[in-house]
Amino acid sequence: MNLIIPAFDQKYRVSDTDYNWTDPNEILTIGTDDAFVGLSSRRYTTHGRVVALDVTRAEVTAKMVSLLTRDGVYVPGREQQSVEARRRMREVFGLARGFETGTVIVLHRTRPLRHATPPT
Repeated sequence: MNLIIPAFDQKYRVSDTDYNWTDPNEILTIGTDDAFVGLSSRRYTTHGRVVALDVTRAEVTAKMVSLLTRDGVYVPGREQQSVEARRRMREVFGLARGFETGTVIVLHRTRPLRHATPPT
């Protein structure tokens, strides 16, 4: 399945505000308006890459539930909070939609956009 992982090296650092504090190859989701957050590390990056990962939906769901539980957003078993978990799961699985494998993307006001200046 196509998901987003960190894509950060000198080729993609186009300004002093670019950063990457995530673990290599961890699955990303939207963290802030303009940054992704790693599901495992809970750290942020400004660039993601679309890749085809050999993971199941259940594995990704478990990582998301773990992230939301650690952040206090989700308490397993409470129906009203499962709505937030479902929204965040759609977000994880939908970030790569419409982008080809290998595409580097950034977030702008929580919307994924193709990186403006491809590396040479």
